[in-house]
Amino acid sequence: MNEINLKQWHDEDFTFHKDTKISFAQCTPDCKMSWAEILKFTSDMAGEDFTQRGMSWTFLQEKGIVIIVTRVSFTVKKMPVADEIISLRTWESAAQGPFCTRNYEISDKESGEVLIIGQSLWTIIDLNNKKLIPAKAYPYRPIPTLVTDFEGYKPGKISIPENMELLGTHIVLYSELDANGHTNNSKYINFALDYMPVEFRTKEIKNFRLNYSKEAHLGAVLEIKGCYNAEENKYTVQGTVERATSFECELYY
Repeated sequence: MNEINLKQWHDEDFTFHKDTKISFAQCTPDCKMSWAEILKFTSDMAGEDFTQRGMSWTFLQEKGIVIIVTRVSFTVKKMPVADEIISLRTWESAAQGPFCTRNYEISDKESGEVLIIGQSLWTIIDLNNKKLIPAKAYPYRPIPTLVTDFEGYKPGKISIPENMELLGTHIVLYSELDANGHTNNSKYINFALDYMPVEFRTKEIKNFRLNYSKEAHLGAVLEIKGCYNAEENKYTVQGTVERATSFECELYY
């Protein structure tokens, strides 16, 4: 049996690397890595990057700080598949206004082929006064100055069309919560895909953007609405809780 050497490490420029093998359970019926797993993987990498640099969630909690992902965008060149060994690298780049910026690159470990690129925006919240801490004022790590030219669709505001139709309602379940006590950010794409027309669930997604607006807690009733734009070959999905937007996403085919 061939030995598989999976490792993780930091470069001198604070780029965090990790190798992993995609399991069968992380894939959709076509044996491709699911979007929920991609979101979970990249989010966990961001957390592990901070943890290894002395900024674990317990450290931040003691300081009265929480860092929350607000927007993500990914461009797919080729989806990872079951049993493939992939390498992910993630790094912080210069702030975009009040947002911390993080970049991702997933590649095939053996060939080095880049499979997915991504970028996310994060906010830093002072739990004592519930106010936003500007990215450049965050004191627990060197301020990132690298400017990364992201090739994909920028993570930004998603416009909601007027012709959105109700796709269904979803009650947030206990199994969808994380240690913060609200829906884990990797679950929201499932809310979109599960309620979209079946022909769009299985289509190849080339670009994907997701915005998080309002936390969905246990028992919350999400109204899932969506519509297709044939001109842009794009499906837009919005989830609302008590008439307030919880999440929005765009899937480009």
